[in-house]
Amino acid sequence: MTSDSRPNPFLYLQRNADNDPHGVFLQSADQTVTNAEAVVSAKKLAYEFRRLGVKPGDVVALDLPDQLSILFTEAAYHEAAISTVIPDGYVADDVFQVDWIFSSRTPTPQRGARLVSVDSPFLQQVDQNPYGIRPRDEPMDTLRIIYSSGTTGTPNAIPLTRTALQSFDDALDTWFQGDPFLVLMDIGTPWGFGGFFLSVKGGRPFLSVGGAAPEAIVRLAAENAVTSLKGSPAQIAGFVDELEAQQRTLPSIETVWFGGTMMPPGVAERVRRATEGCDIYCMYGSTEATIATSRLYESDDPSNAGQILLGSQVEIVDDDDRVLPDGTAGRIRHRSPGMVHEYLGDPDATRRAFRDGWFYSGDLGFIRPDGGLSLTGRESEVLNAGGVKVDPVKLDHFAIANANVTDACSFEYETSSGLRQIGIALVTDEQIDVQALVAHLTAEFGVAAPKLVARVDSIPRNAMGKPMRRVLAEKYKES
Repeated sequence: MTSDSRPNPFLYLQRNADNDPHGVFLQSADQTVTNAEAVVSAKKLAYEFRRLGVKPGDVVALDLPDQLSILFTEAAYHEAAISTVIPDGYVADDVFQVDWIFSSRTPTPQRGARLVSVDSPFLQQVDQNPYGIRPRDEPMDTLRIIYSSGTTGTPNAIPLTRTALQSFDDALDTWFQGDPFLVLMDIGTPWGFGGFFLSVKGGRPFLSVGGAAPEAIVRLAAENAVTSLKGSPAQIAGFVDELEAQQRTLPSIETVWFGGTMMPPGVAERVRRATEGCDIYCMYGSTEATIATSRLYESDDPSNAGQILLGSQVEIVDDDDRVLPDGTAGRIRHRSPGMVHEYLGDPDATRRAFRDGWFYSGDLGFIRPDGGLSLTGRESEVLNAGGVKVDPVKLDHFAIANANVTDACSFEYETSSGLRQIGIALVTDEQIDVQALVAHLTAEFGVAAPKLVARVDSIPRNAMGKPMRRVLAEKYKES
């Protein structure tokens, strides 16, 4: 089998199949796979990998539906290969070598990668394969390549090592608490993958929502009496929308965890009604250094990041990396036992973000007298209106406080004269009085109030639910 020093999801799966062959490995809205079935499927896929020439240490990119991607991931571990799910449009050519792409559609090309089409003939061939081969025993350090959020630029590739994966155990008391839990993020996100890893390691079913409609996700949660829900605020709000549309509640849900961005005002109370009184927790952290803080969500204050978690260290420093006293705002740096220490293929970004064992998130904040962390903005996202700077989160939060606004995202755009101005995109109902809202924004923020207000159907967000301000900046750039 495997030890804690060599985590391998395939060996965990093999152990689960030996101990409980009929136990559930994976359950989605329309599919249930037992441990024994998963072992056979993964071994048949591994046989095909080996026949094609996949070698230990090869980077295998998976561009597949979630449930199929999970079985391919297990096959990659069987062959001691490194799995990844590349973000749409991302090109790894100058960052790291992608050796294989297994795809059920037309993926973004990667230089030097061999493309394998996962279609009906391919799957029929796999189904005929033998499954008596033994797993590769080559040592593995990097088990998966994941990606930073990319909200203000191109995502950075991050090697997820054995040590980092082991640190997911520390998250059991926070993000992954509850049994059974349901992660609303797909397997391509770090937290979706983390939920899968902890499920197979713990010998419990992984509940997979990837690609499912809201009605199916609610059904999956109800049928499994889910006790804890994880996701972005937008995903959680969508889940509650479906419950309200069905005029039902899910009292089995005891806790709801979210991170990445703020919860729109009013959503938290709807979540509590829909679950008949669950506790809601918010988290602050990063893909690079994991979770730093959390708090019981008792207010919509977007600046309150909560208390620093046991095992994490958070400091506030000035531009020369000198530690600042409590109450003084500065740059946030964070470290934890499971953090990563580099970005693949980008030494400049690595030097900026990782120094002396710390990860510099780019966020700004201060330590409160109670030891908690307050956020005051993000270096790369601070909006600048003629020299007057403003935190975009404060603009967003103020706009969403309007009863007729369901979502908002402020951004900085370039005018035709080359000046930088502030804009805001709003998702609203038909009753919105835009002129009144603009007047309120001007009264609150003065010259930093948005000069452009755009009504949109939805706010562009990444897989982690964070708003993509740069997408709006490009969209509304004046020519």
